[in-house]
Amino acid sequence: MRHLLPSRPVPEHRYIERVLRHSPDSLVRLIAATSPGLPAVRDLGKRALGPYGPWALQDAAWVSLALGSDARPAATSDDLAEIVGLYLALDDPVTHDPDDGFRLERFLQRVTHQQGGWQESDYAQLSRSVALLQQTPQPDGLEVVRPGWDHELLGCSLTDYVGLAELVWACATHHPDPRRRGRFAVEWYPARDYVEFDHLRSPAQVKAVLRRHFATTKLRLRTSFPAGADPLVRRYTHNPLRSRPLVSGMPGGYLVPVPAAVLAKATPLGLYYTGGDNNSERGKAFTRDLGHLFERYVGRQLALLADAEVHAEVEYKLPKKQKGKSVDWIVVFPDLVLLVEVKSTRPGEALRLGAENFTTILDSQFRKAFKQVDNSADRIRSGAHPEFDHIPRDRPMVGMVVTAEQFHQINTPEHRSELPSTSVPVTVTAIQELEDAVTITGTSLADVLRASAAGGGAALRPLFQGYKFLDHNAVLEQGWSAIPFARPRGPGRGPAR
Repeated sequence: MRHLLPSRPVPEHRYIERVLRHSPDSLVRLIAATSPGLPAVRDLGKRALGPYGPWALQDAAWVSLALGSDARPAATSDDLAEIVGLYLALDDPVTHDPDDGFRLERFLQRVTHQQGGWQESDYAQLSRSVALLQQTPQPDGLEVVRPGWDHELLGCSLTDYVGLAELVWACATHHPDPRRRGRFAVEWYPARDYVEFDHLRSPAQVKAVLRRHFATTKLRLRTSFPAGADPLVRRYTHNPLRSRPLVSGMPGGYLVPVPAAVLAKATPLGLYYTGGDNNSERGKAFTRDLGHLFERYVGRQLALLADAEVHAEVEYKLPKKQKGKSVDWIVVFPDLVLLVEVKSTRPGEALRLGAENFTTILDSQFRKAFKQVDNSADRIRSGAHPEFDHIPRDRPMVGMVVTAEQFHQINTPEHRSELPSTSVPVTVTAIQELEDAVTITGTSLADVLRASAAGGGAALRPLFQGYKFLDHNAVLEQGWSAIPFARPRGPGRGPAR
């Protein structure tokens, strides 16, 4: 049955009341049974998703589990369609804010950061976890990420952790018995199947990791529900089912309302939040270590460029025995110099919620990086520092700031006008864009960079149209090959567009 969306914004209390008409047991089971049959969001061009975005299904599951009553009647597919329709029509600050020139931009910040993370390649993200944390040469001075860090933090090896996420996801989405999809039970897998893992050898060990990192309960969700949250933006805030996507305490094993969230636990962002507790000194040290490794990882990606020389950060002398440092990486093409500054930074909650001062937030996060690009360009051009003599001064220069996660909309003219001005064009590039860019073939990445510069620092991914790319990224492929249960990939997929 086709359900028309409400013609007016829906207040959150009406949406919540509609969710709570049904028992959590029936509604969340229905959500778990619906999710596996939906196309991946990044495949929308091939098959329509309709209103059933994973963000909508996960929110309905969260509200139901946290606030629902088991005494309520069961839900049907039509009930779920109506609930999701109300979710899509929920009121938003965009209908209340004054039109100050940034009202729409704030709305887009909320929507793109809510939905964008679901649309990235799981292959790239899981491969990156291993390539970054296990296969990238470790710089000196790491505080926490040392031999054995993964067993201490995760309760198993990193590759086993990623492989376990793959196993749970595969079961919840592709189990041969359709009645078991949307669920996972350790008992469904005999001990001999655990030979794929490096160290996880028994159901008891798997259960321990799942309880420690993946599973939650209705009680836990109920006690942590943000009762006083702003009803206009609550749905954009953190959903605890993203952190713990399995629901225990129900017959028949774990319930998996949105299986894609299981894979997210094993991505670099998921691991960042697992290990990076900013309330502890160890958590802060973990995030610092990730930053140092991420800088090295970006260098590994740049080294895949066949027509460029990649130079590491340059230290140069300043007056009064002081020293300065260049950008993290300098990439020399035959007809272009690319200055790369690495920022292991992620959008904070205020930015994701489209705060009124979001332009100020962006400026504070990127001002130093933009200044570093500009300063490095000036030092190279001046010819006053012999430490830069190996870098050509007669070629056009462009800058790139590489981030660990997507900052959606940041390269649009509306946002760029609020960022620091520079003497060289600078684009902000998420690591997933760079991983695609370095596989370009049949031409030079310098051609794309020039097109970006002509657009004032335009985003790279929209410029990929019309170019050809290798079937795989060698660094990611190495990471993927180390993961238990790694799926073979078909040829000719190229980068996500």
